[in-house]
Amino acid sequence: MMSGNQRKEAATRLRCWGILLLALIFVSSLSTCSTKNLLGIAKIGSIFVSSTPPGADIIVDQTLTGKTTPDTVFNVPVGDHAIFVSRPGYLASPDSLVVAVNEDQISTAEFVLLETDHGSLEVTSNVEGATICIDNQPTSEVTPHVFFNSVSVGTHIISIFKEAHSNQEPAKEIVEITTGDTAEVDFTLDPTQVGTEEGDITPDFELQDDFGFWHRFYAYRGFVTIVFFWAEDCFYCMVEMPYIQEIYEEYEADSLIIFGINYGGNFGQEGLEVVRRIREEEQITFTFLVGVETSVKSDYEATSTPLTVILDRGGKIRYRKFGFTPRLPSDIRATLDELYGK
Repeated sequence: MMSGNQRKEAATRLRCWGILLLALIFVSSLSTCSTKNLLGIAKIGSIFVSSTPPGADIIVDQTLTGKTTPDTVFNVPVGDHAIFVSRPGYLASPDSLVVAVNEDQISTAEFVLLETDHGSLEVTSNVEGATICIDNQPTSEVTPHVFFNSVSVGTHIISIFKEAHSNQEPAKEIVEITTGDTAEVDFTLDPTQVGTEEGDITPDFELQDDFGFWHRFYAYRGFVTIVFFWAEDCFYCMVEMPYIQEIYEEYEADSLIIFGINYGGNFGQEGLEVVRRIREEEQITFTFLVGVETSVKSDYEATSTPLTVILDRGGKIRYRKFGFTPRLPSDIRATLDELYGK
């Protein structure tokens, strides 16, 4: 049995050990990650913000950070934050991101910057590998393809072509390109024989006009087209030419395309100078092409001239006529009216 004094001493020693143990627990807690809570310090993390292309101002919760992409924003309180980027002349995609910040961790936010004067275009077809044309100019791309943020904003003519294939209507599409959106067009092609008879598609050609521009014939799919072979030393060619100009003026509003191909008359001596002179003398406004020293005459089997060929929007021959007769202009008009549904 302990005396009363002994019991008092034991109780005192027990209280001392308890106080010491509590002190040790407190000191131990200061060395752990909970120190911030005990000291009242806010939990923080970081956000790495990038953009393609780089160089955009970084904005966190409507506050400009003074940093540009790619960079890391430090000391961001734990929780959700709205991240924005801004660069003159560009539109951010997405326009903003909500990023969750965790304690002592680096979160990420990635953006794509779209030029405000460009948009995107997706072109597909039932037969892959067709050359894509924009505004009657062939591109280096084939279907299926997405032109990502690389087509200028505005209205464009889109068509495709593939060797030995005709185009189902509509053989061309008019699209409106806007920033941040992707215009989509799809085409249907049919296998078709290349030849010079009605129902065939004609051989392709790439010829220069008298202004120095090159024209790829298949790039005009979707247009009703007349191909007119002529030479200055061909009497009936020169008789027919004013009628062709008259027809062009009548149907130009319907997007009629006329290629007047000089095949190099006078035993191949006619060239660019003759073409330019005839344009001025005859006041021609349709497209003249220089065919001298090319295979275009033999490709089209132009064994005599003039030769007039009319093709529908899909590229098929709908009318083919050698020589000139008084009824030729009315035959051309009748064919055009049929193709335009008049």
